[in-house]
Amino acid sequence: MVLFAIQAAVAKDMRFPATGNPAFSFRMPDDWTTEEGDDDSLLVASGDHSMAFTLMLETSDEPFNDDILDEIATVAFKVAKAAPPKRKEAASIAGFPGFSYASAATNDAGAIVRLTLYLVRIDKTHLAVCNRIEAADNSPTQRKIADTVLRGMTISPPR
Repeated sequence: MVLFAIQAAVAKDMRFPATGNPAFSFRMPDDWTTEEGDDDSLLVASGDHSMAFTLMLETSDEPFNDDILDEIATVAFKVAKAAPPKRKEAASIAGFPGFSYASAATNDAGAIVRLTLYLVRIDKTHLAVCNRIEAADNSPTQRKIADTVLRGMTISPPR
């Protein structure tokens, strides 16, 4: 309990995108960094570079059905040069339902990286995309920090 209170004291509130809705909100540990991507994404990385999240919000004229989510996951892992998803599980972020897809890849340094892609429907035509990236040899403490960031995420829906 004391550890959590200490972590909360050295965290900063983040929102992506900075304005408008839908948007992600989360608490980020102080030693973590962010970088906006050219594809309207946000990379959130730990200070020791052992874990990161990429966040994106997608809008479509057509509803995001399960088949489309599966296709997005397959393409995302192919682009990341990762194995096809090993499994698909029901998941949610901030109460919004969707799926998580797990895979792994080898980075340029030869290290195994675990990838978990979360695709959650904010509504029929808005999708929240969160890719959790972490070193396969992360310690339980490092994984717990990433879990805390993910569990604390909220999503404000479109208005």
